[in-house]
Amino acid sequence: MARKVNKANPGIERGPDTWQIEEDMRTLLRAEEVRKDPKRFKAAQKLAKDKLKEMQAVFPSVKK
Repeated sequence: MARKVNKANPGIERGPDTWQIEEDMRTLLRAEEVRKDPKRFKAAQKLAKDKLKEMQAVFPSVKK
């Protein structure tokens, strides 16, 4: 199989998992943005707790 060159960064090969790696990188960057913003982080934590309560109502065997 021929080597695919990443035009944006010629030192990095593009493979079948490249899209996933790039998406993971974007996800980590977004997560860091949320962590640095106290208001967003607190809102996300509250939503996560609410969703956990909903899941526990549907699946009582889920532990806290």
